[in-house]
Amino acid sequence: MPTYVVTATPQRLTVEHKASIAKDITDIHCSVTGAPRYFVQILFNDVPAENYFLAGKRLEEDNIYVHAHIREGRTTESKQKIMSDIMNSVASATGADRSSLQVYITDIPASQVAEFGSVVPEPGQEQAWEDAQSAEAKDRMARLNAA
Repeated sequence: MPTYVVTATPQRLTVEHKASIAKDITDIHCSVTGAPRYFVQILFNDVPAENYFLAGKRLEEDNIYVHAHIREGRTTESKQKIMSDIMNSVASATGADRSSLQVYITDIPASQVAEFGSVVPEPGQEQAWEDAQSAEAKDRMARLNAA
């Protein structure tokens, strides 16, 4: 839980851009929230220009859209830091102008998300939740959390 979905037109983001963005978003989210790395997933969507509209017109300009679904309970300040840091990171990684970036955050109650075989914990309760997981889930978390 959090899930970050990055959308752009095909070929706008190279494999290297995607790897850099995924690492940076994970680092940003974890440093701001304290959440474990194994919770952060990043998905990339390539949307053909004929299916991508902005201001009611087919997209003909550079645009990269990032939509995050994160656990409810984060402060406004922390969410704004995440958004600002993501804008800076994506602009730096891709050469995009910040004016062509959109970053949205949507809060979801932890009680409405299940991962690793159970409903996820409230922010700050991750360690107790992790301790209660199955051996298989703990092994997967350790593999995912490894740097």
